[in-house]
Amino acid sequence: MSGVKSRAWEHFEKVTDNPKKVICKLCKQIFSYHSSTTNMTYHLKHAHPLYVDRATASTSTSSSQPPLKLSQTTLVLKPPLSEKRKRDITDKIADFVALDIRPVNIVQGEGFKQMMKFIEPGYTVPKRDTVMHAIKNKYNTTKQVLLEKLKACTAVSFTTDTWTSNQMDGYMTVTAHFISQKWQLHSFVLETKVLEVSHTAANIAERLSEVMEEFGIPPEKRVAVVHDNAANMVLCAKQLSQNPSWGNVQGIRCAGHTLQLCINAAVKLDPICRVIAAARRLVGHFKKSAKATAALTLKQKQQNVAEHKLIQDVSTRWNSTYSMLERLLEQRCPVTAVLSEPGTTHQSDRDLDLTTAQWRTAEDIVSMLRPMITLTELLSQDINASLSATLPMLVNMKRRHLLSRDDDSTTVKAVKKTITEEIDKRWELTGSLEGSIYIQAAVLDPRFKSLSFLGAEKRDDAYTTVWDLAESLSPAEEATAQREDSSGAEESEPTPKRQREKQQDISMLMAFDEDQQTEEEKNEMKTYLEDRTKVDKGPLIWWKMNEERYPKLARAAKRIHSIPSTSTPSERIFSKASFIVIKTRSSLLPDNTDKIVFLSHNMRRLRSEGNPESQVVA
Repeated sequence: MSGVKSRAWEHFEKVTDNPKKVICKLCKQIFSYHSSTTNMTYHLKHAHPLYVDRATASTSTSSSQPPLKLSQTTLVLKPPLSEKRKRDITDKIADFVALDIRPVNIVQGEGFKQMMKFIEPGYTVPKRDTVMHAIKNKYNTTKQVLLEKLKACTAVSFTTDTWTSNQMDGYMTVTAHFISQKWQLHSFVLETKVLEVSHTAANIAERLSEVMEEFGIPPEKRVAVVHDNAANMVLCAKQLSQNPSWGNVQGIRCAGHTLQLCINAAVKLDPICRVIAAARRLVGHFKKSAKATAALTLKQKQQNVAEHKLIQDVSTRWNSTYSMLERLLEQRCPVTAVLSEPGTTHQSDRDLDLTTAQWRTAEDIVSMLRPMITLTELLSQDINASLSATLPMLVNMKRRHLLSRDDDSTTVKAVKKTITEEIDKRWELTGSLEGSIYIQAAVLDPRFKSLSFLGAEKRDDAYTTVWDLAESLSPAEEATAQREDSSGAEESEPTPKRQREKQQDISMLMAFDEDQQTEEEKNEMKTYLEDRTKVDKGPLIWWKMNEERYPKLARAAKRIHSIPSTSTPSERIFSKASFIVIKTRSSLLPDNTDKIVFLSHNMRRLRSEGNPESQVVA
């Protein structure tokens, strides 16, 4: 080897039993050798660039010339990349695609390959099919975890909605919501798939039934389906409630969508509708003119006003109209200054500025809608029990914010009157409320159980309705769920049959206490209503601490509080899916779209709960 001058030999050696083969000391790959180090140098350059230096070039033919000194970095020997390490990297790429809703073919991009080569030189970026296979395995693993959680719970509620992609494909999303044995509220996506048939009530109901079968959710666990106010969804919920195979499921209209209809009725009033239209034209002028936008930025700096961009609203979303007016009021001075500059704004565009009366009306609108924004945000939370707060908050809104005052302008009085009438009509607040699911939820929330907004007779009827529900729920289901939810059970535990026999024996031996027990059960509701235990962290934490004191009511609470007050969870999925179902991803199959949306939402939820199952490598 003394005649060889290439420093590539520092990282290669000849195979002992075959002098025409050489082996890389770094990754153990074997190459053919024919008196040339070209292959070895090429391999070092592309597989181990950290070891490439001037030393890889041939040195002088003079054996007396001192060897070149390698830099410090080239002396650090990295072990060859193990197969496990390669699988782990591929798994993390699948996570990256699913969690961040990235195109699967991102792995084919030159920039992505160069980045991975820099991060891990010994790793070869897999093909698209390999990543998609990893995603499918991850989907199956995550779905199994979700199936176990659904099996362990006692009651499940759902939200659903349909939507149309940019490619004009109709999709339907279904989400599930339930409370675990530890009183944690869970929210998961079950499905986001193409609905190839027309979106009729019957077809939607049939798809929902298929989802229930796929995820093994029996009729007795199905509590409610939350949907928007579309006619097909309302009819679908009605059909499900009349279908014996769906148990006692109820259809509940989305509180956020219903509130939107109430506010829409108010903003259509004159002069509010004309002010909103004028504001849209004004914002549109700045959105279409780069010159006006640049001038606005300059005026913001000169007047020391926050450098915020104007917001163009979407007519179908009242909260965006609120945001547009609020931002316009914030930027009133610089906007007016730009419109008054001859060199920036044409004479024909100067009348775009709002009149003094219109600015005043805009202030009234923002003042009126601000509490509605807060109400919508509270109702749309899918990690807290919000159904129980719906009616109490609406009543407080009516009594405090929507109550007409002497100093209100004519416009404000008209808005308050319209919104109040719409709330009463759409939530049926002037009718019989004691059987309402909203009232039942309020009774089972220790913060609102007094039902101070109802008369004494209606309160008593509501309490009776809730107690009847509590007594109708079987404790056997709860016991079964607890056994399924617990892990690491001893093999020596009694069989279900022996447990039932043991319970019968205990009942027989304790028969003399039955009268006392019955009396205690009757007093459970009374004791609960008189309980003044402080509610610090929401109703679920309270029930977790008091479940043993009120076992029957706790079962009812776990069932009712699983119901979200809005269909926002399904609508949020639309936003995620819109990043997937676009023209540049037209080759992505609908079934793969479902898997990526499923993983993007559910992996985050499972990992936030610390589920080790969700960390399994695909």
